[in-house]
Order: sequence, then C-alpha cells, then structure tokens
Amino acid sequence: MRRPRLVSGISVGVLITLLFLLPVLYVVMMAFESPSHFLVSPMTPGSPDVSNFGNAWNSADLGPELLNTVLYSVVAAALAVALGLLIAFPIARRLLHGHSMLYTFVFVGLFLPLSIIPMYAEARILGLFNSRIGYILLHITMAGIPGLPLAVVVLTASLASVPHELDEAAWVEGASYLSYLVRVIVPLTRPALLIAFLYAMLGVWNDIIGPVVLLADPSLAPVTKGIYSFYGSNESQFTLLAAAVVIVSLPVVLLFIASQRQINRASLVGGVKG
Repeated sequence: MRRPRLVSGISVGVLITLLFLLPVLYVVMMAFESPSHFLVSPMTPGSPDVSNFGNAWNSADLGPELLNTVLYSVVAAALAVALGLLIAFPIARRLLHGHSMLYTFVFVGLFLPLSIIPMYAEARILGLFNSRIGYILLHITMAGIPGLPLAVVVLTASLASVPHELDEAAWVEGASYLSYLVRVIVPLTRPALLIAFLYAMLGVWNDIIGPVVLLADPSLAPVTKGIYSFYGSNESQFTLLAAAVVIVSLPVVLLFIASQRQINRASLVGGVKG
C-alpha cells in the first residue's frame, strides 16, 4: 500500500517541478538563440548566441537600473526585518496588552491587495514621490509586498522556540533591551531573519506597480520599470527580452542558492519544533 502512494507522490512532485521549470528553461534557451533561428524554429535550440546579453544590457540600460534595484531592495528589506524583530519580540513574549490582536492585524496585512491610489496620495502628501528615500520607506509596509508583515509573522514563530530563561538571565545581568536583541536573539533566529530578508527583498525586486506609480525620473527607475519600458520598444525582439529577463533574475537566483543551507536549517528547526 505504501509503494503506490510513494510512486504517486514522486510523480506529482516531478510533474509540478516540470510545470514550473519548463517555462524557465525555455526563457533561458530563448536568451541564447539568434533572432533568425528563433523565428524559423522557436521550439528547438540552435547554436548559442551570447550577443543577446550584451545587446540587452546596452539597449535596456540595465547597469544603473540594477544598482537602483539592489539599493531599494536591500535597504528596504533590512529595515523591514529590523522593525519586524522589534515588533515580533514583545508579541512573542506577550509584553504588550492586546498582543494577540496586534498579531492578527499584522497577519491580515499579508493578504491585503495593493492599493494604488492611496499609495500615490500618501507619497504626494508626505513628499515621498519621485524619491529614493520615499520609495524605500513606502516599500517597508506596502500592501502586497511581503516585507514587514511577513517578517513579524516569521520572527514571532521563531522566537517561540527561544527559551524564556535567556530573557531572565539577561535582565539579571543588566543587559539593555536592544543589546539583548542584537547579541542573543539575532544569532538564535538567524535563519528566520534570513528568510524574512530574502522574501522582503524579492518583493521589492519584483515590484512593477510601485516604480510606475512612485518614480517619474528615469534615473531612479529599477529594473522592473526598465524591462517594462524595454518591452514597449522591443516587443518583437523576443531573444533580447529573454536575455534581459535572465540578467535581471540571475542575482536573485544566485542569492537564494547561496542561502539554501540557512533556509533548510530554518525549515528543519521548524519541523523539529512542530
């Protein structure tokens, strides 16, 4: 009885993997195709043509846009995780009256849709429109971006496994609140902090609505807005578009691969705790 279930489970896993992997592989194949060969035979690979990457890099002006994207995503994700830890600790330790209600509000924030008009109005009123600082600040708590709410939820769950005796020992030794968080809590919750940071960064990196609404200056544009504009002027150049998408996606893919050990460790800790 167990063997058929195992075979069916493996089959479903392979099918799901192929369902998500095949489009990615097809885009990578397109990026290495010459335009002439792709028009003649779009479903079969030809001789690799790496010139698409250089043409896409220069035509889409990806260099400055990638730098802007790294700045926005890393700073916004770091601030979201730092604020998330400051909020999650008193919730997990029940130091606040109404901590359950506060956690519920934060959890609901994960599922709220992106409200474009209020976001634009907020940016205008607070003087955050068309500004790097404003773009970063608005992305910390922006609905639809898994930044601060996800950090609070993940860190609250992780802090539940940290013994309360450590808190009492720190208070007896006279450690300050922030010192205790930085020296004790941060090392113990490092995998959860990394997961929250990665997903917050990914949300900012992939955002296309925010740049269109909040940034009017082309020099401030991230890669998502750059790819969108590049598509508008090169919508028939499929190989160039594929190369641009691969260039933009590669840094995030490499970062997730490099962080795989910490992600697996966080999953293992959660599984053992459960």
